[in-house]
Amino acid sequence: MLRGAIAVSIAAVSIASAVTLASHARRWNDELAIVSLFAHALPVAIDPHTPRLARRVVLVLIDGLGIDESRLPFLDELAARGVGAVARVPYPTISRPNYVTILTGVPPADSGVRANRVRIPVGVDTIFDRVQAAGDRVATASDAGHLGSLFLRNTPSLGNIPLPPAPPITWPIDDARAAGSLAELGPMIATLAAGDASLVAALVLDVDRAGHAAGVGTAYRAAAAATDRMLRVAFAGIDWSRDAVIVTADHGHVAPGGHGGREREVSHVPLILAGAGVVPGHRPNDARLVDVAPTIAALLGIAAPRQAEGRALVESLALSAGDAARITAVDRVREQMLELVRRASPRPDVVRLGVLAAALIVAGVVVAFARRRGAIAFARGSVAGIAAIPIVLAALVVMTRGQLSPSYVPSLPRVETTGGIAAIVGIALQIAASYRALRNVPDRLAAASGIAAVGLGVALTAVAIARAWYAPPFIEVPPPLALIGVPALELAAATCAIAVAITLALAARAAQRQ
Repeated sequence: MLRGAIAVSIAAVSIASAVTLASHARRWNDELAIVSLFAHALPVAIDPHTPRLARRVVLVLIDGLGIDESRLPFLDELAARGVGAVARVPYPTISRPNYVTILTGVPPADSGVRANRVRIPVGVDTIFDRVQAAGDRVATASDAGHLGSLFLRNTPSLGNIPLPPAPPITWPIDDARAAGSLAELGPMIATLAAGDASLVAALVLDVDRAGHAAGVGTAYRAAAAATDRMLRVAFAGIDWSRDAVIVTADHGHVAPGGHGGREREVSHVPLILAGAGVVPGHRPNDARLVDVAPTIAALLGIAAPRQAEGRALVESLALSAGDAARITAVDRVREQMLELVRRASPRPDVVRLGVLAAALIVAGVVVAFARRRGAIAFARGSVAGIAAIPIVLAALVVMTRGQLSPSYVPSLPRVETTGGIAAIVGIALQIAASYRALRNVPDRLAAASGIAAVGLGVALTAVAIARAWYAPPFIEVPPPLALIGVPALELAAATCAIAVAITLALAARAAQRQ
């Protein structure tokens, strides 16, 4: 009686664990998002009161264009006309987080936007807000929905929407346009650049699409070349004596196509400034994406976003020594004030480790009791209960080509296919190994419970330790290995738990036949 009850209990725990672990792995990216610690910092924007250098700034963000692939005819012409530099991308090198970086001056670690699927509204100030606060207009254009959907207000969701939001939902955009193709986008930007907006921000997605689809190869370079030609159309009517343009990217791509990690290919992008207010040939020192928003503010003679951690690239702007010094002083004051807000997340989570230790003690007492009563037996080969774990983790190594970085994780369909195959193989091998260990034991159900206890214990302990070390809320962004390793470990443990439940069911059926 006790033997059957123990087996049923372990099977029930296995099934519940599999469901919970799979759900946690699926929601891992969502857990990365936090409400920004900086959301209520610096309630007043600090205006250095410097003269306006440009009537209008046109910002173009080319999604996925790395520095090594940015040597293109028209971009080279722009760099020759003004300034061509390399900008560092903050980690994680993911699109939505770094759209926010560019438009707020706040990196993912502090903006709270650390993944593409984010439902927490962006709580930090934007360059759009600063332009509107100065009484000017903001316009956006994109071939990937509406750029302004990043900054929806009065709503818990930041998903892309097809049309500008209706009240009471608002966004800091006066004119938002969506292009159906790259060919439509060029004339659209040109129209906005000839309008009355002081800031025109455009997002181009074609290069990133090509990178994900086929890697950094012929199709990727063709998309980059097509985007370069589109920019020639977009900027054809620019008055270079009165308007300024900035071209940059949110990240690059590794050779197979992908981003998210810290590799040079994904963390270095072009930053080109040209036109009014830009001093040709004066390359900025150590440019970063967080510097884009403050630099736009300096060009327009307005305050930078309140929580911006970057600085205006004054060495590349046509500022007097006094004006440059005022902007630099404001940037430093803002940085010092924000530093008071920043705090680190403790590592590891002591409470979670304490709960884990208590759970292990309780489990050990239960197993010892059941073993004395003959309900659990540890036969030779009981480690067969963890056979699925290395199979699934090995699939992660194969899938990322041994790089163990989110940059090398393939597209979602390929991840699902590879993960599904690994899970099926892992379950089959674990069941086969368990069956082999049970062949010559006198009490198969008790031995199966022993195998299950070992497998489930190892799997859940490993996940608990990982979760204690990387515990939400993630004030710090986990490193690249953790970004892919923690959900992979949870999937491996879920696979192990499924195999454990099946093994117990087969052993129970065999015991009934006896």
